[in-house]
Amino acid sequence: MPDTPDKVLSRDFKISVNTGTEAVPAWTQIMGLGDDGITISPSSSDVDFGDANDAGWEKPVIIKRGYTVALKGDRLEAADGTRDPGQAAVEAVQEEMGLDGLLQYKIASPATTPETLIFKASVEATPFGGSDKSSWEASLKVYGRITRD
Repeated sequence: MPDTPDKVLSRDFKISVNTGTEAVPAWTQIMGLGDDGITISPSSSDVDFGDANDAGWEKPVIIKRGYTVALKGDRLEAADGTRDPGQAAVEAVQEEMGLDGLLQYKIASPATTPETLIFKASVEATPFGGSDKSSWEASLKVYGRITRD
């Protein structure tokens, strides 16, 4: 018999970046994210199919959809300069153009058999900032559709 669904803390979701290949993925977790460190925001574009016979009522039809995934947390760095491998992998492609700038990502729920979202995205990263504690942020612009496993 299945468990009764309950609330899930956002901080328990994990995001990883593929540092291998699509054929042989090597998932490296991005560490240092805050309690609400992963936010998925949908977007869409529509066209109004209304005409003069619709008495002024709009008839929007969605023609495009997209997502942006925002990551927010703390910059992780050892005294010798060694960076968190996940954060470093994201930053490594931030100046690439075209398809070379895409990485594969996976978000997993904390369940025993997790729901996973897998997608490719380009990135705009802010590798350090803040006033007292150095922050780390990345905006992932999803390329195509997010798949669910």
